[in-house]
Amino acid sequence: MEDKRVYKLNLVEIKKDFKFKPEDEIVQGAYNLKHKHCNKIKILPYTTKKENIVLLFNGVIGAFFRMVCNKKLKSTFVVEEFIDNVTEEIGEFEDENTRKSFRNIIQTMFINNDKLIDFDIKTINYIEASTYEESIAEFLFSLFMDDELKILINKLYNKETNNILKRLVLNTLPNLEDSEIKIKEYKCYIPFIKELFKKDFMFLISNEELYKNSIQRFLEYYNMFYISQLSMKLSQFEKADLNNPDPLYYTLNWESTSKNRTAYRFGFEKIKKSISTLYSHAITLEMLNYHNLNKQLGYVEIFELTKADSNANIKEDIKNLIEEYKNRICDIKWEEEKEIERTYSNEIFDMIYKLYDAINFQFIKSKGNRNDLYNNYKNWAIKFIEKNFGKARGSLGYNLNLTEEDIILLTKICINKKLKLKVSVLFEEFEKRGIWFDRDSKTRIIQLYEKLNLLEKKSDSGDAQYVKSVL
Repeated sequence: MEDKRVYKLNLVEIKKDFKFKPEDEIVQGAYNLKHKHCNKIKILPYTTKKENIVLLFNGVIGAFFRMVCNKKLKSTFVVEEFIDNVTEEIGEFEDENTRKSFRNIIQTMFINNDKLIDFDIKTINYIEASTYEESIAEFLFSLFMDDELKILINKLYNKETNNILKRLVLNTLPNLEDSEIKIKEYKCYIPFIKELFKKDFMFLISNEELYKNSIQRFLEYYNMFYISQLSMKLSQFEKADLNNPDPLYYTLNWESTSKNRTAYRFGFEKIKKSISTLYSHAITLEMLNYHNLNKQLGYVEIFELTKADSNANIKEDIKNLIEEYKNRICDIKWEEEKEIERTYSNEIFDMIYKLYDAINFQFIKSKGNRNDLYNNYKNWAIKFIEKNFGKARGSLGYNLNLTEEDIILLTKICINKKLKLKVSVLFEEFEKRGIWFDRDSKTRIIQLYEKLNLLEKKSDSGDAQYVKSVL
């Protein structure tokens, strides 16, 4: 049933929670409120602490799949204790040399850098995670996981291996505790990505070896896909198309590039600009979610709720909020703020733009630590992308980048269980997943398919080219 209630802002609660100082306590030259986020609406798990940025997903996948299986680690994995337990399972040895040789075999086969090797999907649950890695895992779990996927994953995890030695080792691993983990509910701002994730995940899990070898990169990419699209959609406010991805161009790590390439102009440089304002959007949406409807609302949903004439009073509420906000931030020169020309859908969104602009302006102009916090927040996304999907190109800076292994994995996912796919259709499938290539990159990818003997031509002209299944 359609919700007929009128969207109303609660200015009293905003001022209370953001710690607006009373008029008679405002200190000139000071910062008389406190920004907050991730309370009324949770869009990202990021913090403003630069030392805790998660760049690698090793710990994230461990935490993610423990959430899926409702398990938690009882204790830290201890190598010597683990080898002792495996050795004890064997019982008697011919002599001490045989015993030592067996221990060395276990050490070599199953341990690397004092950590358990992921020799089986069950061992993923034993990868330790920091608090901040757990927060990223919780974010991805909340966005993408559902009961059907959980059942499929648990079914695979409960499957017994036929390898006797692996079975022996698995049986000696410490038991994981059952744990009903309470997951924070993040706002899934872009539902079509969740639908694609489910489709692609179900394909991946249908092939156990592919799943085991690719799951970390798969989660890394979907994290990249979501945060890149989210940042672009937020920058479009109420005009964002939440049903289709915005173009974002990637290069290939085995090709050269230049400033003239589409992939340079509409790749990393494009995404860096929209990511830079994520913290301002997090604060703006936090304020706008102090309402009476008891659900997390994005810009598009707020527009749908406020486009009726009966909501005209919202404009005045937001206008008052802007005035109260500016009056309390007394450590910057508001007269330097220049009005940004925009085409707005209604007068309410004209005010929402002004609220966002004020929040963003004060972060940029702040000479205190607010500018540092602003940059620390965005760096959770920027540094992750540079590390996992970026390539430094000298004076060109970073380009978004995919490797041969990435292209092969994504090709498998896009073709799914079909025997082959037309090249043009395959590139459309890439684009559905937020990956665009310019003409030069497409040529290189087709050459890669030829090298791997995956390209099939239906005519001498080469007009109808197909890529065969990699599996």
